[in-house]
Amino acid sequence: MPKSPLVLAGWCVVAICLAATVTTALSAGSISAVAEAISGATLATFVLLHALTLYRPAGAIAYFAVAVTVGLGFEACSIATGFPFGYFVHYADGPRAFGVPFVVVAAWVILAWLAWILARVIVGEFQSRWLSVVLTPVVATLVVGGYDLVIDPIGAYVRHMFAYREPSGVLGVPLSNYAGWLITGWVLFQTFALIERRWRREPTSSTRSALLMPAVIWFGMGLQVNLGLLRAGDATTTIQGAPVALSDIYETCSEMTWFMMGLVVVVSVIRLYQDTPAASPAIDDSSTHAG
Repeated sequence: MPKSPLVLAGWCVVAICLAATVTTALSAGSISAVAEAISGATLATFVLLHALTLYRPAGAIAYFAVAVTVGLGFEACSIATGFPFGYFVHYADGPRAFGVPFVVVAAWVILAWLAWILARVIVGEFQSRWLSVVLTPVVATLVVGGYDLVIDPIGAYVRHMFAYREPSGVLGVPLSNYAGWLITGWVLFQTFALIERRWRREPTSSTRSALLMPAVIWFGMGLQVNLGLLRAGDATTTIQGAPVALSDIYETCSEMTWFMMGLVVVVSVIRLYQDTPAASPAIDDSSTHAG
């Protein structure tokens, strides 16, 4: 059976996103900036198309509302009070609310969606709905937290997108930052998990293809970190008063992608294509009708 127009459009957006991601990692100057802007725009477009592929419009709206509210709320709270990420400052350009750049809120929406779908695939469905409702947010939280573990040293000390008041650890990212990601991620995912099932679309022949897309994008995001190592050169940055080679940061973060992100991709693909369809309830889910 032919794939739905939304699925075909989704794969086109994924292809553009991967091309822009690789270009961003391997180029410099204005070319890299344009490619990064294209990558961000295509990721946002992908989330919208993908949400409408797997959920009815009310479900997509509910996800965006939860992600924006939770992401913005905790980011603003931390800037003002130090909870839950610790005190830090964003340096990203563009409009902001409560000290939080809109691009940061958009990043929460995008990353959380990818992690949510990856977790849905990995966890699947249990006979007890509530077991899935509890376990899927936990897995999604660890998935998005794993990405943060990989990317924050680069964001803070290579790209200087933000800075911590009290840096710590080998790569200068305090433990409180990771704890904040886990807290924020879990609240976001658990809130959505409690309400999302009523808006799921019935599985079709295109559902497996649609569920594969986040794994491909997750792979591309990990690849971007690894490709960054190729042009790190001899430049250095300063972490807690000590000079550190950018190549060392990229090398460490690249190694982490193999296990923090690569494992997620492999497991999700195995879950999607394992031989027994009944074991892939994210695809064959008789309980996805409206509640």
